[in-house]
Amino acid sequence: MDAATIYQTVNTRYSKVASQVDESDAQDSKSTQIAASFGYSAEDLASLPTGTNLGLSCGNPLATANLQPSENMVDLGSGGGLDCLIAARQILKGNPTPSGKIYGIDRSEAMIALARKNAAKANLPEGLVEFILAPITEIPLQDSTVDLVVSNCVINLVPDEDKPAVFKEIHRLLKPGGRVAISDLLAKKPMPNQIRRDAALLVGCVAGASLVDEYRRWMEEAGFRKDSIAFINTEKDLNVYQDADGTASCCMEETGSKSCCDKNTDSACCVEKNGSKPCCTKNAEPARKLDFNEWVASYQIYAIK
Repeated sequence: MDAATIYQTVNTRYSKVASQVDESDAQDSKSTQIAASFGYSAEDLASLPTGTNLGLSCGNPLATANLQPSENMVDLGSGGGLDCLIAARQILKGNPTPSGKIYGIDRSEAMIALARKNAAKANLPEGLVEFILAPITEIPLQDSTVDLVVSNCVINLVPDEDKPAVFKEIHRLLKPGGRVAISDLLAKKPMPNQIRRDAALLVGCVAGASLVDEYRRWMEEAGFRKDSIAFINTEKDLNVYQDADGTASCCMEETGSKSCCDKNTDSACCVEKNGSKPCCTKNAEPARKLDFNEWVASYQIYAIK
């Protein structure tokens, strides 16, 4: 799948996620379950306006980032504003009039609009959080002005040929001594093409997972010293992403209805059954057969400039 198709798929999917935010108790419970399983505290999640947590996390990059009231932070792929709003609450606890600022960067207009809406609901001091529409490969902020860069399961969504540019942007933005705290999914081993090609799995951060050695190489080429980079496998259960009814999210149409697999469909969701490809229903055999933990792991990636 080429880069243009990947970006279009990601933008379309997340535009629909943003525009169809489900504020029902069931959806909120599922999103809370996912975020809590990756390390977010009940206190932090309870402080968020409804519709901020979209259940798209694969870790908590803020858990050990130790953000200070005087520091500037950039969140790459800020989505509905989850990490930006939690970071704002954290620094306000340390100082009611912080001098630092938090920037959320996202290439989806719908996500930026949702994040700004959520920030307004949060009643934060004016100017503390700003959401900027831009690709994370080309961020409109000045060199060496940021103390902390975080990202939560987003760099996976960038095509491999553009990932080096992401790390170069991170290095450019950071002040000397600035730090990186990234939560991302990395591949344990090379993936079969049928998984790599599946757009729904790509948007779910599975098919876009890079190998640890690739990730490290891109960071070193961007300017980070080898001894300043750390990768920690959190050993989290990634099957939490699968739907509560046992079917995988990749068996859902963008409209929310179950889809069928035909002979022309080449997808990891579609498994041969009696010579034909089944519909993705409870009685079929869709990608719930795919154990995400076999292929990818949730990592915390740290670095210092």
